[in-house]
Amino acid sequence: METKVRTYFFWSLLVVVQAVWIANSDGFYFIDDSSHYNFNRHFIEQIGQSTGAWHRMGRVLLFALPAQFGLKGVQIASAILFIITIYFAYKILRHKNVRYAEWVIPIIGFQPVLFNVSYTSLAEVPAGFLIVLAYYLYLKEKTEWVLVTASLVFLFRTEYYYVAGLFVLIYAYQKKWKILPYVLVGPLLWYLYSTFITLNPIQFFYDMTLHSRLPKIDTGVDWYYYLLHSPKIYGFLQAIFFITGTVILAFKKQLKDYALVLIIVFTGIFIQTLFAMKELNLTCSIGQLRYIAVVGPMFGIVSASGISYLFGTIKNNAFRNTLMTIILLAMFALGPYATPYHNKFAIEKVSDDITELASKNYPEHKLLSNMHQLANATDEPQTGGERFKILNQTNVEKYNKSLIVWCSYLEGSPFVNENVTLDEINSIPNIKLVKEYKDTVNNCYSSPMYYKYRKEGDEFKSSRKFIDYLTADQTTWETFDIKVFLKE
Repeated sequence: METKVRTYFFWSLLVVVQAVWIANSDGFYFIDDSSHYNFNRHFIEQIGQSTGAWHRMGRVLLFALPAQFGLKGVQIASAILFIITIYFAYKILRHKNVRYAEWVIPIIGFQPVLFNVSYTSLAEVPAGFLIVLAYYLYLKEKTEWVLVTASLVFLFRTEYYYVAGLFVLIYAYQKKWKILPYVLVGPLLWYLYSTFITLNPIQFFYDMTLHSRLPKIDTGVDWYYYLLHSPKIYGFLQAIFFITGTVILAFKKQLKDYALVLIIVFTGIFIQTLFAMKELNLTCSIGQLRYIAVVGPMFGIVSASGISYLFGTIKNNAFRNTLMTIILLAMFALGPYATPYHNKFAIEKVSDDITELASKNYPEHKLLSNMHQLANATDEPQTGGERFKILNQTNVEKYNKSLIVWCSYLEGSPFVNENVTLDEINSIPNIKLVKEYKDTVNNCYSSPMYYKYRKEGDEFKSSRKFIDYLTADQTTWETFDIKVFLKE
């Protein structure tokens, strides 16, 4: 098979696989995605929230327009950006004259965690794209655009702004002083946007401290956590070829050609580890695998150099093609096939049911809740719309006709500004419980591998452990208790 034919085949395969997963996904990635989608969808009504450090200016502005076409609009837009990211990684390898450069397509495209977030409203893919693009521009000696592009990472994953800092060090060493201020473009854009929207010149600085101010909801992780899980983040074979490529480059004294790539990868892992370590625990959000998937495309560039050396040492075409087929199938099996479809979670189905109940039996009643899933079901902003209103004491007193939707996991949550407890709801005169939902659901079954090959019984003990390792942290169990009260 000629390289050009193989290249087109890889692109076609990736598009088909993404299309299948998108077509089978009517819901969201299991953490944050549904809330971010709501802010994208109702950007104008909630524009004040887009200045904050959680929703992030860049992510909201990027996906606001696709979100007007619904969930599929966001999924397709994100998937296209993912493909463009891989394209520039491919261009980088071509620039470095790496043989079999086309293999970077499945190497990056079939990374488990990166593929899982490749069709979401999340910030990981855009941040990864900007890092790859900045490095490509660096190789092309587009110095000003390198700093501008790298600075825009700040708008998506602020902690990866260190990439811009690395380029600053390089250009400072080269005494290119005049271009260094370009590194401030990203933060400056956010500052101006925040000040324009809020009319508060210090709001930006307050928002930047958000994650250090939020309550710590986990004990942290061990120092080796991300290293231990790297094979299931970047893919088992990808990790093997990454190590192989690094060793061979060092042996051939060509490591300097990939030094910046490796520094970006290991610095990203180090920073996320530092934030998440038990001894430090610097932020409220720790240990999520997708956090280091941002450097997955750069990881894949080194992996492609490793696989290039392997194929280059095999002279027999039939054997090489057979090995290529096995490797490709294994990457798919351990990558996309082990990731779940983004099916609606039970809490989203409950929200649909409550919305239908309200429309059918209580059309004049407001829905009071802090569940953003219910806001999505009504297609209204989670900050409050025509029908959906935030559950707080003010709205409880204001709306005489209402359905109050209480959710157990929001009881006392630090992420709810003004909480109305179950005891307070029960104390409301003439309050009536009209429906209750309570269940525990295992969403791991939405992974094709989990559904088809995870079997009970002692004879399947080893395969069950391996599949559990692959699917863990790619989706979640749900335990919820939701009560619907009628207030008239």
